[in-house]
This record gives sequence, structure tokens and C-alpha cells, in this order.
Amino acid sequence: MKRVLLISAFTGAATGVAMCLVVHPALAATSDVGRNLGNELQMWATTLLLVVAALVALPILANRDVNGGVVLALLVVLVGGFAFAPASVKHVITSLWHSIAG
Repeated sequence: MKRVLLISAFTGAATGVAMCLVVHPALAATSDVGRNLGNELQMWATTLLLVVAALVALPILANRDVNGGVVLALLVVLVGGFAFAPASVKHVITSLWHSIAG
């Protein structure tokens, strides 16, 4: 009985050490979590933007509403700028802010 307990304890300890050695590289790469999350959110934002714009455009096209089409196009361009080109939008916002606030 003691021998089985000793073998089980040794096997458990060896497995724990092996798992710590294998998991260590995975834990070391946690500095990219924010970048990975940002890329994931950007992908979802661009996909959802196009899907929602297409669904909203269907009734506008069916009614042949020019005003609604122009408003939708402007909204998609504005929101799409944030989703597709965040660095350019950031530059424009900061330059506008500096020109207003000084």
C-alpha cells in the first residue's frame, strides 16, 4: 500500500513539474493580450459594420429613398473610418484638437 502511494506521489510530482515546464512559454506570451484583443475587436467591428449597413440599406433601396441613402453612406464612411483606419482617424482628431485648444 505504501509503495502504491509512493509511486502515485512520484508520478503526480513528475507530472506537475512537466506541466510547469510546458506551460511556462505560454504564460510568458501574455504581453500580447491587449494587441490580440484589439485585433479581434477590430475584425468584429469591420464585419458588423458592413453587415448592419447592408441590412439597413435594404429598406432604403426598396423605398428608393435618396436622403436615407446619403445619410447611410455618410454614417458608414464616418464609422468605417474608425473601424478600418484607426491610426489615421487618431491623427486627424489630435490635429483638430490642437488647432481648437491650442
